[in-house]
Amino acid sequence: MQNIDNKQQLIEYFLKGSKTKDSWRIGTEHEKFLFDLKNKNPIPYDGDISIVKIFSELIKNNWVPIKEGKNILGLVKDKKNITLEPGLQFELSGDAVENIHQTCNEINSYLKELKIVCAKLGIGLLGNGFAPIVKLSDVFKSPKRRYEIMRKYMPSVGRNGLDMMHRTCATQVNLDYLNEADYKKKSKLIAAITPVAVSLFSNSPFKEKELNGHLSYRTHIWQNTDKNRSGIPEFFLQDENSFERYVDFALKVPMYFIIKDGEYIDCAGESFNDFISGKLKNYPNKKPTIQDWENHISTIFTELRLKKYLEIRSADSCSSAGICSIPAFWTGLLYDEDSLNQALEYVENWNYQDIHNAYLEVPKKGFDTEIKNKKIFDHAKKLVAFSALGLKNRNQTNSKGVDENIFLKDIHNFINDKKSPAQSLIEKYNTRWKQDIFKIFDEEAF
Repeated sequence: MQNIDNKQQLIEYFLKGSKTKDSWRIGTEHEKFLFDLKNKNPIPYDGDISIVKIFSELIKNNWVPIKEGKNILGLVKDKKNITLEPGLQFELSGDAVENIHQTCNEINSYLKELKIVCAKLGIGLLGNGFAPIVKLSDVFKSPKRRYEIMRKYMPSVGRNGLDMMHRTCATQVNLDYLNEADYKKKSKLIAAITPVAVSLFSNSPFKEKELNGHLSYRTHIWQNTDKNRSGIPEFFLQDENSFERYVDFALKVPMYFIIKDGEYIDCAGESFNDFISGKLKNYPNKKPTIQDWENHISTIFTELRLKKYLEIRSADSCSSAGICSIPAFWTGLLYDEDSLNQALEYVENWNYQDIHNAYLEVPKKGFDTEIKNKKIFDHAKKLVAFSALGLKNRNQTNSKGVDENIFLKDIHNFINDKKSPAQSLIEKYNTRWKQDIFKIFDEEAF
């Protein structure tokens, strides 16, 4: 594999991610907490009720194991991947599909298969942005080597890095770009409306059996994880934004590790620039490859992450209400020229400070957060309307002739009720549940 000798090779990497409109696809990644149905505690990696048992059952359904040494750490089937997050959160990285009908069918089919396997083993699945009952010390940990390096490094750069790794779950959407100019437009909009998306899809109001004072505690955790690799980089909102600008940013993000001959080499805190110069302490006089670059950029955790596509990371993991609406919301905004331009015009006067301040406030205040003296709730209504227009214009219909707008139904309910998923959970907790957090496993699990 060719060595990387200069920055231009890294810029060309992103340029090669450009795709014609007829090749644009939608990918959805969603994480779940797994729990013992009897006592609601998390399940371990190995044992009678465990991750390994789930893997064994899924392998019978033609999933192929992905191993690191002797440990199975994931599965693959039909361009879909199941992986384990650091705290044994279960993640599906879906196939790249043409429309929301297909991605929602994929989600439902996968969840049906997983639920059957898990029910057989006495295991439940919960979609929530933050583990509602378990303490950090009680979380079982993935044996993946990269996570061992991260666990060692995280406490040195932020107070909540270990919580982020082990007690959070998200829903992510992956979308394509036409060229660099299209990337600039899309990344600007995504960055600008991140506080709106956080509020719409907030779903983590509990911590250790109690209310935590936030609507998206997961976002709060990310804000206190590692300022060098998370948040909303200001350049996304500036004219200088480009693939080169993103490369400059990524080169400065401290590394975690490199992988050589199946072994992880700890490079925590060093820069990729050092690697290009052959100056890594534990791997001296060696040059990186594109695979090393791909591994490095996968450790950048900004609310928008650039790979050879745009990875949007602002939504909490959610229950069945909302899981298909997240990719629908972003697809409607970003995959139709009319809706994209109208949304960009709407946020044209939002500056970085406005957005950053709202981003810091929105985990607690949700819809009541303000941008330009107007509540995010009002901005959300407008942006959902733009998304609906985009989905209508796309005219991607199912066998009954219905377009993708059906998948905005849950968001319309959030707007009509003036309640995010987190606010609905808090209301249930304080009324029908009588502050018994364990009810969440009865009513909100899949």
